[in-house]
Amino acid sequence: MLRNGITGDLVNGFNTPTAARRVFFSSATAESDVVRYSAKLCNDSQLVAYDALRPIAHPERVTTPVLVLGAQLDAVITLAEITATAKAYGSDAEVFPDMGHNMMLEPGLAAVAERIDTWVSGQG
Repeated sequence: MLRNGITGDLVNGFNTPTAARRVFFSSATAESDVVRYSAKLCNDSQLVAYDALRPIAHPERVTTPVLVLGAQLDAVITLAEITATAKAYGSDAEVFPDMGHNMMLEPGLAAVAERIDTWVSGQG
């Protein structure tokens, strides 16, 4: 991680199928999908990466409802972070079991999409 931060090569070490599966996917994701998606990993702007390290700015200023979803097997964002995010926004965290970080690329993506659709539809 130190090398990635210094060089700006933020995908170094994450863009192989083995590493991508460990960090971004569950064991249920087809190997062919992991291979395809890991080949597409590329560097974001370093500014974006550093910005992601900053704490939440002012969640108390957010007055709209917030849906917070997480993945049980996420190796990037911990369950504690998901719960803390929901709490900061006055919401409850909803965690999808047996899913990795890239929830919309996992086999259970339909359940995630349905939950988002139901929630958004319920907002009027």
